Amino acid sequence: MYDRLYVHQKEVFDMDTDYFDSFLETARQKSISKASEKLNLSPPALSKQIKRLESYYGTALFYRSTSGVELTPSGELLAERIQPLLHELAQIQREMQACRQKRRIRLGTLPSLAAHYLPKRILALESAAIEIELTVRPTSTEIFALLKEEKLDAAVIERIPVHKSLRVVDLFEEHFYAVTRTSDPLVKATTVSLSQLAEVPLVMYPPNCSVRKTVGLIMAAHGHVPAIKMEVGFGDFLLGFVAAGAGMAIVPELVALHLPHADLQAIPIKEEAAKRTISLISHSASNEKALLRYFA
Repeated sequence: MYDRLYVHQKEVFDMDTDYFDSFLETARQKSISKASEKLNLSPPALSKQIKRLESYYGTALFYRSTSGVELTPSGELLAERIQPLLHELAQIQREMQACRQKRRIRLGTLPSLAAHYLPKRILALESAAIEIELTVRPTSTEIFALLKEEKLDAAVIERIPVHKSLRVVDLFEEHFYAVTRTSDPLVKATTVSLSQLAEVPLVMYPPNCSVRKTVGLIMAAHGHVPAIKMEVGFGDFLLGFVAAGAGMAIVPELVALHLPHADLQAIPIKEEAAKRTISLISHSASNEKALLRYFA
C-alpha cells in the first residue's frame, strides 16, 4: 500500500507545473491556438501537455470542436482546485528564495565589545545567513546617535535611557578592573578599593568616554575624586602608558581579561557598584529576536 502511495505521489511531483498553467490558459482562451500563442508553445506541444493531464487523471478535461474547446465537468473541477494550489506553490517558492538570500543587520558597538564579545557571535550569525554590517565607535553616545538617526538597526552598548519606541534587552553585567604594572605592590591584593584608586595617578580616556563617565559617577557616589594624571586618545595605547609607568587605568572586564602587555596585571575593583550593564538596543522585534539567539 505504501509503495503504491509513494509511486502515486512521485508521479504528481514529476508532473511539470507548467502543464497546469497551460491547462488554465487554454481554459481561459477556449482555444488551443490562442493559448499556444500566449504560452509561446506550438499547438501540438500544448495539445500533448493537455493529453498527458487527461491521461494522468483518466478523464477528458475539454470538449473539443472546430470552434475551440470548453471545459468538461472534470475540467471545471480541476481548474477550481488547481488554481489555489499553484498560488501556494508560487508563494512557497518566493519564501524559499528569501531564505537563501542573506539578511543584513547594521550593528553598532564599542571597541572592547567588537574585539572580545562579538567575533564568535557574528560568525555564528553569518553561518545562519544573517550578515552583520558592524560599526564601531569609542563611546556609547556616538553609537546611540547613529541608532536614533536610523543609520543602525541595533546596538550593543552600555545601557542608557532610551525612548520607549526602542527595544532594550540587558545582555550581561561587566565589572571594572584596575590595571597596573606587575611590579606594583597592589598586585598582591585580590581586590582594590575606590578609595585606594583615588590616591594613585590614573591614565584615562577623554571625558566623553562612557567608561570614564561611569567610573567618575561611581567614585563621586562614594565620595572620591579620581586623580587623572594623563588623558589619552582612544585605543590600546592607553595600556601602553600604564606599562610605561604613567599610572593605573580603570577598564571593563573584557579588556582586563585580554591585556596586551605581559608586564600588566588586572585587579578587580572591590565595590559591587563598579560595573556597567551591556544591553542590546534595537528598532524592531525581528532584529532583536535574530540577534538574541546568539547574544543571550
